[in-house]
Amino acid sequence: MNRKWSSLLLLLVLSVTDAYLLAHPNLIGKIGVLVYKHHYIRNFPRALLTVMIVVGLSLAICELVYRFTQKKTAIFSYLALTGIALFWFMYVFVTFSSFSYRITGKSFIYGAHLLPVILAGLNLRYLVKRILAREPLNDALTEGKSGSGAV
Repeated sequence: MNRKWSSLLLLLVLSVTDAYLLAHPNLIGKIGVLVYKHHYIRNFPRALLTVMIVVGLSLAICELVYRFTQKKTAIFSYLALTGIALFWFMYVFVTFSSFSYRITGKSFIYGAHLLPVILAGLNLRYLVKRILAREPLNDALTEGKSGSGAV
C-alpha cells in the first residue's frame, strides 16, 4: 500500500476513534456537555465533524507549508505547530486532572487527550519529512561556484 494512503488511513482511524471517545462521556459528562453547551461534541456525527475539521485543517496547513515554503521556514513552522499541539496537550492534561473533569468518564478524558496527540504526531511527521527532503539545487548558484560561467 502506498505510504500516503496508509498514513491517511491511519489518520482517519485515529480521528474516528477520537470522535467516538469524545461523544461517549458518562452521565455526569453528558450533563457537563449540556450545561457548558459543547454542542460540537454532543453526539457522534457532530464530534466526528469537529475532529475531522480540526485534523483536516492541520493536514492542509502542513501540506501547504511543505509545498510552498523554503526548508528553514517549513522547519520553523512545523516546530511552532508542534509546540502549540504540545501546549494544548498539557492544557488538556491539567484541565482534566481537576475533580470536575476527572469524573466525566475515562473515554471522554482519553478522547480529549487524543486530539492534541494526533496533531502533534502529524506535525512531527511533516517535520521529519521536511528535514530529510533534499532541496533542489539552484542552477545559477552552481554555475557561479564552478567558475565556468564567469562574466
